[in-house]
Amino acid sequence: MLEDLRRQVLDVSLQLRDAQLARGTSGNVSARDPESGMIAITPSGVPYDCLHISDIAVISSDGELVDGRYRPSSETPMHTAVYRARQDVNGIVHTHSLYATVFSVLNKELPVVTVPMAAFGPVRVVPFRLPGSRELADEVVRYLGSTGKSVLLQNHGALCVGRTLGEALECAVYTEEGAQVSYLALLAQGLTPIPDKYVAVMKKAAESGKAL
Repeated sequence: MLEDLRRQVLDVSLQLRDAQLARGTSGNVSARDPESGMIAITPSGVPYDCLHISDIAVISSDGELVDGRYRPSSETPMHTAVYRARQDVNGIVHTHSLYATVFSVLNKELPVVTVPMAAFGPVRVVPFRLPGSRELADEVVRYLGSTGKSVLLQNHGALCVGRTLGEALECAVYTEEGAQVSYLALLAQGLTPIPDKYVAVMKKAAESGKAL
């Protein structure tokens, strides 16, 4: 069932591992099938190194297990809540990447400091709520709003969404890159965000699919 979608989730999970955006069993990945509305999501408590296509869980939009031998991710409520609220979203990546997590611990919004970030920044911080809770899911939906693509979860990493799983992964990569650049710039006492007027132009170009 949904073998292609499961393969995509597995591939992105391994890319997260290789890029050190998630370690061990931290973080989670999901993708939604636009036709059926069913969701493929990483299982709970299984290291990325041990995952096979059949290990990726298939769930309903309400989080009920449809296929798979493992329990779906403990963050299933967060994923399903975003999918229910955002029909434009078909891929979600939750990372525990180092520098994005640092900013989440600082409870500090991530400014637009690199050109790729103009497509989704600035990145706000969702107040801490218990992992896997309905409260966290509701707050993530609220902070993402109707168009947001990336948020930091206080003391918990980052969550990125996209029209496709590939877009969500790209957003996660650039969120971490922006956090690293921002952190190093702050150490050098010279953080200068891109001016808002240029961010608006680049964001509009990104939304229309045009590269600058």
